[in-house]
Formats: sequence, structure tokens, C-alpha cells
Amino acid sequence: MSPRPKPPEGAYTPSRKPGVRVSVPASSANLGPGFDVLALALELVNTYDVWEMETELRIEVFGEGAGSVPTDYDNLFYTTMNTFFTLAGYQPGGLLIREQNHIPLARGLGSSAATIVGALLAARYVSGYQMDDERLLDLASSLEGHADNTTAAMRGGLNLVIPETGGRHVARRLPWPPALGCALFIPELLVSTESAREVLPAEYPRDEVTSNLARLALFISALQESRFEDLALATQDRLHQPYRAELVPGLDSIIGAAMMAGSLGAFLSGAGPTILALYPRETRGRGQTIADAMVKAGAGFGLEGRGVVLDARVRGADFASLPHDPSGVPLLR
Repeated sequence: MSPRPKPPEGAYTPSRKPGVRVSVPASSANLGPGFDVLALALELVNTYDVWEMETELRIEVFGEGAGSVPTDYDNLFYTTMNTFFTLAGYQPGGLLIREQNHIPLARGLGSSAATIVGALLAARYVSGYQMDDERLLDLASSLEGHADNTTAAMRGGLNLVIPETGGRHVARRLPWPPALGCALFIPELLVSTESAREVLPAEYPRDEVTSNLARLALFISALQESRFEDLALATQDRLHQPYRAELVPGLDSIIGAAMMAGSLGAFLSGAGPTILALYPRETRGRGQTIADAMVKAGAGFGLEGRGVVLDARVRGADFASLPHDPSGVPLLR
């Protein structure tokens, strides 16, 4: 028998370990009055495939961010995995990372939170280091800078997050009514979390804080008791939206268009610029009508974008083993 030919330089050599596929949902934070404490997972999912290789790092990015997301050692997914490996005392020989991104970047839909959560779950799988979910979430929150999006991305559903001392958080899953759907206007406008935080004041008047506290309580009550008529008032905000309006042309008019089209309540998704409107799912076509109305209103202010209708996602991040050889694993489209 003739000897097996040596693979060419740089070719993939399967390791003994299988790969892992991690799926992580988008998330919408704040939901009006819940600034930095509320977030909802959405049925829009990024998928990350990871294999441990012998020596090389190879990163492939498809979908959202292809051509702009770094594919070298500055890639967020890779740097996050490396952070976990350092804590675990694990040193992989090399990695093949495939990112299939459906969550738009810098649009207020938790793309960086999804990447961080996906990377930590993948790193835990690859290394075999058993960090529990609570510690993993605290680590994700410290890397992201806040815990709302990362918690929703990890756990799914609607989450209330309360910061404690020492970088820890108390997270509670709240019921989300299946009767509520989400219509979104996603502008072709990039708004970084950093720039969106820079426009916020260092201090707030007492009446603005009181207003938000009351609306947050009303929002949770409306969801629990299905009093959806309260959502128009409950989703109003005075802590971040009035200040971020300068970053999103026509914000108030777009929200007004959503309400006129039948939304129960509308607000900035996270730091924006995406605007999310709640609607009754039982009304056929209502979600798309609202999304189209927001797109039309945005165009009146020179703001191009697309309308999308999504459901809340009950399931959070999940993962599955992949075959040893990545050549037989198709991309998820």
C-alpha cells in the first residue's frame, strides 16, 4: 500500500474533537422605560461554527458584516474565546470559526452580545472547562459592558436584570404574552452604543426618574395581566429616547406612524437606530402594515431602511456537536 500523501501547507487537518455549532438570538433592550434592565430575545439568530485545528486561525464571515467584520486576531468572536481560554488555562492549537450573521450590526439588536455569548459557549465546549451559566453570564456582561442584551441572548424570552456589587447580576425571566408580536424598522444607519451613551446626561431630574419607574411597573403589569391598552403609556421613556432622538432623524414621527398604523406601543430598540413596535398577533397582516408605515415615515426624513416582522424568541442560545471535518458541514442560510 502506498503511503498517504502529505496534506498541502495550510490545509485543514481534522482533530480528534468534533466541532460545535452555537446559535444565539438577537435581542431588544430597554423596551421603552426599562433602561439597562429589560431585554427581549427575538427570532433572528446568528450561527457560529467552531472547530479546533492544529495550528492556524481561520475566520470566515457570511451575511451581515461580511467584508467589514475582522477576520484576523481582532475578531470579536475570537478575542472573546481567547478570554475564556485564558481563564480556563486552556491553549488551543488553532481554530476555524465560521460566522453566519443574520443580526444587523450597530442597529440596537444585540449583535455584539450575541457574538460574545456565542463565543463563550463555544469556548466552554472546546476547552471542556465547566464554568456554570451564572458565571458565564457575568463574564459576558463584563465584556459587553451591560447585562441586558447578553442575558436575553443567553436565556431567551423577556429578562429583568439587576446589577449587584462585584460585577454580579440578578436575572429574572418574566413571562412574555404569545399574543404580542414585534414589527421593526431597521434603518441603514449605524449607531454605536458608545455614541448613543455619550448623548445621555450625567444626572436626571427626579420627575424623569419617577416617570420611568412608574412606566416600567405599568409595563410589567400590562404584560402579566394582558392589559395591552396600557402599553401606549407604559412604553414611553424619559431617560434615553429624548436624548438619542438627535441620532435618529424623525424618531418621534416614526413612532407616531407606528401608533397610527395600529401599534400598541413603540420605542427605540436598545441604543437604536432600530425602532420596535408591539402589535396584536391575532390581527392578520397588522405587523407588516406597521413595519411598512415606519419605513415610509423614515423615508420622509431621508432615513432608508427595511421593515421586518418578528416574534419574541422563547428559547435562548443553544449548541450542537458537529462532525470532525468541517468540509461536510453546510452553512445555515
